[in-house]
Amino acid sequence: METVEKFILTEDDFLFIERQLLDMGFRENTKFDSARLFERLNLIPPRKITGREVSYFYKSHAQGNNYTVIIHVTYLKASKKWRDKGTDAAWCLIAEGDQAKYFAKPFLRTKGFILKLLRYAWVTKWKVDHRPLCRECHNFMDINRKIDPRQYYWICRNNERHEAGTPVFESWDSGLPLKATKFVSIRRAYTARYHKKLKKEGKTVTPARKIRKQWEIKNPENLA
Repeated sequence: METVEKFILTEDDFLFIERQLLDMGFRENTKFDSARLFERLNLIPPRKITGREVSYFYKSHAQGNNYTVIIHVTYLKASKKWRDKGTDAAWCLIAEGDQAKYFAKPFLRTKGFILKLLRYAWVTKWKVDHRPLCRECHNFMDINRKIDPRQYYWICRNNERHEAGTPVFESWDSGLPLKATKFVSIRRAYTARYHKKLKKEGKTVTPARKIRKQWEIKNPENLA
C-alpha cells in the first residue's frame, strides 16, 4: 500500500494514458461491449455506481492463446473526470473468458501513478504475448496462484504427456526482459517491506482483490 499523498490528475493525463495504451495495441471497451456483458451475466453492482468507468483490453493474436489483459483506469470518460476518492484504484489483470486469472496489486492515484500503470500494462501484455509453452508437451501453460505467500507461476497439468507424469512449472517472470524484471522487482520489494511492517504491528495482510466488493452474477450459467 502506498502512503504518499494523492495528487490531482487532469483530463490531459487521461488522454496521455489512453494514447499510450492504444499505441500498445489495447482497445477501449465500448458501451456496447459493456451492455452485452451486463445483459449476458445480469450483473448487479455491489453499491450505487455513478458513471461508467472506461477500460481497455488487449488480446493475443496467437492461435489458442485466449488470455486477455484488462486495464481499468478509474476515469469517467463521458463526464471527463476521475472517479471520486474511495473508488479510485486502477487495476491491471489477465482474464480467460469471464474468469480473472491474475491481478496486479491495485494502483492508487499517487505520485508515479501514470508511469506505474503504463509499465504494468506493458509488462502484462508482454506476458500474454509470450505465454510460455510447456517444455515437454509444448501446450500453452496456464496461470496459477499460490495463496500464501501470494505468488503467481506458470503450470502445465497435461500430466499424461509429461515424462514424469507430474505437472510442469515455470517462473512467473520466465523470459521477461531485464529492464521489466527490475521494475516489477522494485514494486514487489516495496510490498514485501510493507507486509513485514504490518506483521511486526500484529496486523493481518488482506489482498486488495478480496477487500474489493464483488459484482453479483445473476446468470452464472452464462459465464464464459
